[in-house]
Order: sequence, then C-alpha cells, then structure tokens
Amino acid sequence: MNSLNIPPAIVIILILSVLYGALFHLWKGKTWRDMGSLILVALTGFIIGQILGIYLQLDVLKLGQVHIIEGTLFAWLLMLAFVWLRG
Repeated sequence: MNSLNIPPAIVIILILSVLYGALFHLWKGKTWRDMGSLILVALTGFIIGQILGIYLQLDVLKLGQVHIIEGTLFAWLLMLAFVWLRG
C-alpha cells in the first residue's frame, strides 16, 4: 500500500494561508470568489516570506522549518495590495 508522506512544513503553510485568507475575507471580502482569491494570494505571500526567511537566514520565530513572522507579514501585505489594486 502506498502512503502519502507530506512534509509538516507544507501542511503548516497551507493551514496558515487558508486561515489568513479566510480572516481577511471576513474583514474585506464580498463574495466566495474573493475568498478563493485571497487564499491563493495569502499562500503566494507566505511562500515568498518563507523563501526570504530561508535566504536571509532569519530565525525570529520558526515552527520547525516554517518562518512564521516572515510568511505572515508577506501574506498580509500581499492581501492588502491585492484588495487595494482590485479597488
């Protein structure tokens, strides 16, 4: 039987991105489509923050291999920029 081994870092990043996207949707979202878009934007921002945290070797607050501060910061910044640019 094949088992699916997903690294914990990916699971944490996905859970936080969905949480951030949903919270932002409660604040600024209007439609279900907005929520889907915000989750994708949050995921993109979190990945950018994660890459920068690894590249700059920042160890401010990490949960395993996940750079929580950097990922959260970029997720929220990208969601704010997305809503602002969308109008």
